[in-house]
Amino acid sequence: MKSKLYQTIKHIYWRLPFSDDKKEAFIGSIRRKMRDAVRDESAITPDDRMALKDAYIKQVLDSAKPESEEYVAETDANYIRQDSDAKIIAYYLTQFHPNKENDEWWGKGVTEWNNVCRAKPQYVGHAQPRLPGELGFYDLRLKENMLRQVELAKKYGVYGFSFYYYWFDGARLLEQPLDLFMANPDIDIPFSLCWANESWTRRFDGTCGEILMKQSDSVESYKAFIASTIRYMQDPRYIKVAGKPVLTVYRPSFIPDCKNVLQYWREKCREAGIEDIHIIGVKEHTWDQDLIALGFDAQSEFHPGTVFKHCKDITAEIDFIQPKFEGLVLDYKDIVVEKKYFKYNHNKLYRAVMPMWDNTARRNNKGMIFQNSSPALYKQWLEDVIGESYQRDDLEDNLIFINAWNEWGEGAYLEPDREYGYAFLQATKDAVESSRK
Repeated sequence: MKSKLYQTIKHIYWRLPFSDDKKEAFIGSIRRKMRDAVRDESAITPDDRMALKDAYIKQVLDSAKPESEEYVAETDANYIRQDSDAKIIAYYLTQFHPNKENDEWWGKGVTEWNNVCRAKPQYVGHAQPRLPGELGFYDLRLKENMLRQVELAKKYGVYGFSFYYYWFDGARLLEQPLDLFMANPDIDIPFSLCWANESWTRRFDGTCGEILMKQSDSVESYKAFIASTIRYMQDPRYIKVAGKPVLTVYRPSFIPDCKNVLQYWREKCREAGIEDIHIIGVKEHTWDQDLIALGFDAQSEFHPGTVFKHCKDITAEIDFIQPKFEGLVLDYKDIVVEKKYFKYNHNKLYRAVMPMWDNTARRNNKGMIFQNSSPALYKQWLEDVIGESYQRDDLEDNLIFINAWNEWGEGAYLEPDREYGYAFLQATKDAVESSRK
């Protein structure tokens, strides 16, 4: 499925002259038929079905209960950083506030929280909806909310945030929280930028659909981008590697004339008084190029995309209450127990970890779910890659990226929730401290 032929067919398919709804319905029907071909549906009795529905109803009714057996309360013990500690950098989504573009595209007042609240469990044991804990359905226009996020991050060993940066030929999207951060030096946490250099479409994963905001693919546009980042890099809170500000690019494959564009960025930064920059390219599972040869200083994993092809598919093992489920269910536990993240490696590669993943809040019955995730398994994964980072000699610093601080619509977050409380934050702190040299 990850071959060049598959990607070519996929590219052609999504451009066929009929609606996206019909295209998705066709793909979904194929997935259901493939799933049913593996399962013997005739072996499931009416009594089995009734028991399954009863269990589902009980799960839905019990969902108001805020705590699971793995719930962890907030700690009184603050993390105290040591110089040799791994630097945990969590991606930070700025989608949680109303803005004119979302009002126009999705409806008045719509934010990511609308997706989060509408999620429904697809089967017994599917943990949806995922609801926030003490921070609630926060609005990132309010400084107090960001101050508390920073307080929690520092308390639990998160070194800094990598803010998603949305720039389209000079136009910005979701910029207000980052501007708030920049205007308030007392929101004191290291940060960097990750340019999400892809077009926005009606589908959140960007693979097809009506384009809402187009990302230019011209060399001139890509060169012009760097000027908008310089003021951020000059902020004393900005994350540096060997004295060089870190800039991450989400889709390196989209950069035209990559070597020359990156060199242009470096020259413009030097002209602005920044000696050099540390450019990280995110590894894309559909584009296996050597990013170092293209001019990047380092490359980074980004899960689940990087680990996806090694994941165990357990979709056919699930008894779905939602008979029209057309997505995938993969086994998080298998990734950690079998340490499949180490099947993937490249030169100058920063590791990444995802605490969970479940984007059914955005994609409904077409989502990708990683079942069996837990704070303990996340802690083990994080400990493993931190341990490896101490042994690598091809990197200038031991950065570890987390997807993410607050990707609630994708079920990938460290922030406290109603089910686990502060368990994933506590696991982060424990992993950093237990891995010390």
